[in-house]
Amino acid sequence: MTDLTMRDLLAPVAAIALIAQANPDLPVPRIDLGPVYDDTDAHRIGVQLYFDRPSTGTYERWAALIGSENPDSHTRPSNAYPNAIVRRTYGTYAGVVIEAVAHQDDTAAAAVTAEAA
Repeated sequence: MTDLTMRDLLAPVAAIALIAQANPDLPVPRIDLGPVYDDTDAHRIGVQLYFDRPSTGTYERWAALIGSENPDSHTRPSNAYPNAIVRRTYGTYAGVVIEAVAHQDDTAAAAVTAEAA
């Protein structure tokens, strides 16, 4: 990822600013700007949202805002935390690729999944 334009570098910041402006009550996760790898193993500058045991509905709301059709599209058991899962999904906002990742206890995640069904 060399020879990026100023627009390439600032687009992720602008995308998150637009989401924040339109949703002032939305809790903010940890936000990183950097390469995002999607299913095609392509990578480009994007936004990574990290949630650590988010309150009910927060991760799902962010997933919907970034255009993800399935907030659990890449969910798997956690390697780092016993009895926990890593919820992961991808989307785009204003042409910027966004990855959302949430670490949740297995029981909390099961409740969210059952509620959605």
